[in-house]
Amino acid sequence: MITTIIDRLTETNPQIMREWQGRLTPKNISIASVISLVGQLLVYLYYKNLLPVGAGFSRYCTANPPNNNDYYPYSGLKYCIQDLNGQWMIISRLWWLDIFTFLSITGIFALLVVGTYQLIADLSGEERRGTLNFIRLSPQPARTIFIGKIFGVPILLYLVCLLALPFHLGAGLLAGIPFSLILAFYGVLIASCAFFYHAALSFALATPWLGGFQPWLGSATVLIFVFYSTIFTLSGYGGSRTPFDWLILFNPSFVLPYLVKSTFLPPDAVRYLGISQIFDLRWYGQSLWQSVIMGISLILLNFALCTCGLTRIIQRRFHNPLATLVSKPQSYWIMGCFSAISLGFVFQTLEPSYLFDNFAILSVFVAIFGLLILFALTPPRQTLQDWARYRHLQGKTGISLGKALIFGEKSPSTLAMAINVAIAILFIFPAIFIAPLHQYKLATAAGFLLGMNMILVYAAITQLLMLVRTNKRALLAVTSIGILIIFPFLCFAVLRVNPSQSPLLWFFTFLPIAATKYATLPSFALAIFSQWLGLTIVGWQINRQLNRLGASATKALMPS
Repeated sequence: MITTIIDRLTETNPQIMREWQGRLTPKNISIASVISLVGQLLVYLYYKNLLPVGAGFSRYCTANPPNNNDYYPYSGLKYCIQDLNGQWMIISRLWWLDIFTFLSITGIFALLVVGTYQLIADLSGEERRGTLNFIRLSPQPARTIFIGKIFGVPILLYLVCLLALPFHLGAGLLAGIPFSLILAFYGVLIASCAFFYHAALSFALATPWLGGFQPWLGSATVLIFVFYSTIFTLSGYGGSRTPFDWLILFNPSFVLPYLVKSTFLPPDAVRYLGISQIFDLRWYGQSLWQSVIMGISLILLNFALCTCGLTRIIQRRFHNPLATLVSKPQSYWIMGCFSAISLGFVFQTLEPSYLFDNFAILSVFVAIFGLLILFALTPPRQTLQDWARYRHLQGKTGISLGKALIFGEKSPSTLAMAINVAIAILFIFPAIFIAPLHQYKLATAAGFLLGMNMILVYAAITQLLMLVRTNKRALLAVTSIGILIIFPFLCFAVLRVNPSQSPLLWFFTFLPIAATKYATLPSFALAIFSQWLGLTIVGWQINRQLNRLGASATKALMPS
């Protein structure tokens, strides 16, 4: 029977078997099994050692200290007493809950961080060895190949987690967590793995120029995100009531407070994973996460939408390494969805000063996402040269220039980025004027508009740098934009230039909204004029460079 299943799996997805054959050796299986079983034993022994063995105080005891006991050093701990049979009275469900929570968080870190590293390292290694090109030539669709990668590359990691599953499930049931909620947590964990693994593969396909640094950068980014978001979730405090709360939804530990609440243990006994941060979370003013079914469904929907977008990127880039990560029409839909979703997390409070801060954070989110769209849309130099030559030869007989710039696969990305910025403005500007910002309304609108203009400036500079004749164009563009973003803030920090003192200088940074409260109308108008003047100059240089590339390529093809 097992042989039949393996044969069918090989026929359905040969890539899975290709990955398994090199990894599922007896030695590797033994090592993974020992790591999992020994790890579970150590966890059990550690928590077993925390149980009381004598009179004193413990987290798991049940009584208050006697009145004549003046030494009570640990607030929140209970006094240990024995029952009539001489057994120490403990809250066993709390003990099992601690084990369940520790295993859950450890599993999240292992699956997301280690799995991300393994996938990026495997794809990067295939790229360096040249075997990825052979895989591209196979008749299998990209989706089949990368499903094989996702299920095959971290197979030993999956084995470690599967061996720990009975212990984890048993701890949850003994803690009083309903079986349905534990299954829901597993569903969210699987959905998060699908999202992060697709993101890892997209990152590996998009940045081959990083070489061996790829897996370290990708996994370190995931580690930092999971670490800080987990600390925030464990704290049990209310949400930040800012757009940052959207990021927390990408950590599967966000659903753990639902499970803790289902045990009916008193919050002062558990002291972590409080439900308040979920109940305080609002989207367009609605408390959608107070219902367990609705909350988990929204988290799964969030993962599904993002994973679907990443799947499109993988399918597009895998068979054509020179293609942009997304097409121009796709970028418009992506920017629209991002703006609509992120805007909803702004309205978690109606206090004007907090609303202004939320719109400032939203402008940073949109700017960062705009930069990601920029690098996903910008074609390489050879593609631009081919497009320029085609336009030079065809003139006005082919597709109109405007249509080519808006929808074309190989055309420059500057006009498409302007449309993406316009989409963000179309979603967010009306909300600024509808929101009860009061005295901050004009400052918010001006800051957001200046921030979007800076994205257009970065887009034009990036497009110009991608026309430079060098093999490290992408690295040059990323480094240059990074310097343009970071260097002004470093200078301001050294020179102690505050937004209130020199708002005009802050208008040309990545965060102009920080200074709009202190600016006058003439300084705002001067900043807008300067930004568009810079855009015009860089745009003229891009057009000049493209015409030169098209003319030189055409002359090279003509017989002498």
